[in-house]
Amino acid sequence: MKISLQSLSASDYEDWWQMGVRDYASDKVANGTWTVEESLLRSEESFRKLLPEGRATQGQYLFSIRLTENKQRVGFIWFGRYEGEAYVYDLYIAPEHRRCGYAREAMTCLEQEARERGFSTISLHVFGPNTAARDLYEQLGYGITDLSMRKKIPTS
Repeated sequence: MKISLQSLSASDYEDWWQMGVRDYASDKVANGTWTVEESLLRSEESFRKLLPEGRATQGQYLFSIRLTENKQRVGFIWFGRYEGEAYVYDLYIAPEHRRCGYAREAMTCLEQEARERGFSTISLHVFGPNTAARDLYEQLGYGITDLSMRKKIPTS
């Protein structure tokens, strides 16, 4: 393995929180769910609801993704208990480290973490435009369980 998962330190948690809130807000705006004006506040509210005790929230597991050779952080992964199964809330690989296989390895490591915590299934959500993530998850054996679609109605 080129990477390992390490529990988030306090400083990693702060870095991840800032990035995660911003990226989730951006995804919701791009998806047409939220307006730009409301997005950061709503994103932060979502994170606070899911992580009321921060990184110490029971049933939530937050990791940095680090290279095994030099411990350089290349991303983050967060999963937690949702309706009795493991649910991946966030997988982030820094742009300069994408397309190196780290997301695939992180998901494989996550399977072991989930298994050790007694989970037998893992679920996740992918925003429609994120075809790279969808392709990765399908290659790893994830199947579509639900599919929502939307069309903007032309104004004229």
